[in-house]
Amino acid sequence: MDMKNRSKYGVIAAILRSAMREETRTKIMYKAMLSNDQCRNYIDSLLNFGLIVEQNNGTKLVYKVTNKGSTFLDYYEQMMHLLPMSLNQNSEEDYSAKLQNMI
Repeated sequence: MDMKNRSKYGVIAAILRSAMREETRTKIMYKAMLSNDQCRNYIDSLLNFGLIVEQNNGTKLVYKVTNKGSTFLDYYEQMMHLLPMSLNQNSEEDYSAKLQNMI
């Protein structure tokens, strides 16, 4: 997968997959291939939307997926299975062009 062209939903899915294992922000950042600022912004949003929770495991602050986050990930993966293309602008334009050629 071309990481620079991921949709925001693809980034969210990558973070949620990583947080299935109760990861620190640093590990999530590396696994999801994000900058520190991007990771912080996404994590803040996911916390606000209730897709992940923040927990202290005794030594570190970790993030864990909630039931709502798990549901989002299930739906995202189903959608990608049904429509296996990136959800960014370029893919939509490519899809539109292919559709026009078919007509």
